[in-house]
Amino acid sequence: MKVGSDNSVYSLFVPKARKSPSVKDEGMEVSPQQPPKAPPLRTDDELVAEFQARMARQAMEWADTNKDGTLTKSEYLDGQTRLAALNDRPYDASYNEDRWAKLDTTGKGSVNEDELREGLANIFPVKVGHLDPNYRLPKS
Repeated sequence: MKVGSDNSVYSLFVPKARKSPSVKDEGMEVSPQQPPKAPPLRTDDELVAEFQARMARQAMEWADTNKDGTLTKSEYLDGQTRLAALNDRPYDASYNEDRWAKLDTTGKGSVNEDELREGLANIFPVKVGHLDPNYRLPKS
């Protein structure tokens, strides 16, 4: 069998030069792309509020065993007992009673997530720090 340019087997060995289709050939319209917008910068107060809300949500998920959206004193103390056991540290009942008193300022025996967030914000004050623009790490 003679292999020539008119034979289909020939095209397997010698690829034809192909012109890639252009946008015009495809009938597509190209609009100039806008650069992606950077997310808006959040203020320090927004960052702190977001952190405190996340901390309260996680504490509520951890300790609210009946998932009713309120945290009772017994649920809180049980959660602190489990947390102490997980961290291999002794459980300090008086310390946790004092912390509960700071969380439940009204003395009603339970707190919702917003009250928990406010109480945790009082117990653990958080600030956003900023380094001086000329700050350099010390050489070791």
